[in-house]
Amino acid sequence: MTALLGADGKEYLARTQTAFTPPDIALRDLRRAIPNEAFHRSTRRALVGIAPVVLSALGLAVFGWNVERLVAWTALGPGVGRSVLKWTLWGVYWNAQGIAWAGLWSVGHEADHDNISPIKWLNHTVGLLCHTLIFLPYFSWRLTHIRHHKTAGNIDTEEVYVPHTRAAYGLPPPGRATRQDYREAFEESPVFLLVRFLVMQFLGLHTYLTWNTMGSKRYPKGANHWNPYSGLFSKDEYAAVHISNAAIFTMFASLYLLARYTSWVFVVKIYVVPFLITNHWVMAMTFLQHSCPTVPFYRSNAWSRTRGALSTIDRPFLGWIGVYIFLGVNHHHTVHHLFATIPFYNLPLAHAAIRPLLGDAYVYDSTPVFRALWRSFVGCLFVEDEGDVVFYKDATGSAKRSAAVPAVPSSESEEKVQEKTEEKTEEKEGKEKEEDGAGSDSDSGVEMVG
Repeated sequence: MTALLGADGKEYLARTQTAFTPPDIALRDLRRAIPNEAFHRSTRRALVGIAPVVLSALGLAVFGWNVERLVAWTALGPGVGRSVLKWTLWGVYWNAQGIAWAGLWSVGHEADHDNISPIKWLNHTVGLLCHTLIFLPYFSWRLTHIRHHKTAGNIDTEEVYVPHTRAAYGLPPPGRATRQDYREAFEESPVFLLVRFLVMQFLGLHTYLTWNTMGSKRYPKGANHWNPYSGLFSKDEYAAVHISNAAIFTMFASLYLLARYTSWVFVVKIYVVPFLITNHWVMAMTFLQHSCPTVPFYRSNAWSRTRGALSTIDRPFLGWIGVYIFLGVNHHHTVHHLFATIPFYNLPLAHAAIRPLLGDAYVYDSTPVFRALWRSFVGCLFVEDEGDVVFYKDATGSAKRSAAVPAVPSSESEEKVQEKTEEKTEEKEGKEKEEDGAGSDSDSGVEMVG
């Protein structure tokens, strides 16, 4: 099947032929290389940047609302021609709107990090509207997403896309495991494999939110994003979860009223189908940012924030669509994880500034999206129970890459101290930049407050 999806990128193939050495790059040096203006947040620039997303979603909504009228306008009589035209137009709407709404997810993601505006309430308003539209509980997801940024790449504390271990599948140790052991654990019919893939793509986002699938194992059984008391949130976060749930309930009520005004069939056409396609693209973006057979996970004593951030993957995801509709969330995901307070429109500037310092530690993959997606789905099954640096293994127990030398944690404590210091400095500089930019950002039309 992978042969039908294109060829592996040359960068990926090169990594499979190169043993991995854990990077030892100081976050402080990367920060110093980035111009200060990259951290400046402009409401005007953000609104201009997200305008193509919002206008596309609105324009397509008008198109979808009038599909049946457009078919009637052609004056085609009942028959095959009329049916083909109708379902072609619906197909165009579903796929285009699915992409546009995935763009709204990206807008909400920027709001999660307060990167739409220096104005806190404006970020939350934009994020709540965008994420509620696609049934994503904004504040609930924001809380765990911020934790993900603090723990990315750490198999012990990572928040989402946490690898399964050998022991979780009941496999014997590597030296004793046989082909039969792996077949019993992973062998399945091609049809079932495809069905499982489709379930992940179209429903995976909400199975994670509801049952914590692919989520951290450190939470109690039953932890989820809907119940503030399920163990996922602390007491001071309960109110935010309730607000998210209230917004989702409002969305449910809106769809119910729409169905009463039109029909449930129309709601399925105008909302449910593009909603599922949106989930596919959100899952594709996020899964491919953090899942690759050639990219490592660390255990705590070898992990640092910088190493975790450098375990993300940049991709030319859907070309210009990825840049203008998805806001470059996959094109420059590495620098976003290193410095999440840089707004999306300044990520190319920051990326260009630090790229020479990263060297071979930078992970890029030009593999076509669907090939990379299937490759990671079938090749990223589990990691070993032991080892400071581990790589995904496939259904035969084979890894595409290994570490050249054991990770040396002796310098990590010093680096972590440097990173904490840098975080405080960055926060202070960010506040100063907001204050400096408040008066100059007059086009925002609102007062620049924290």
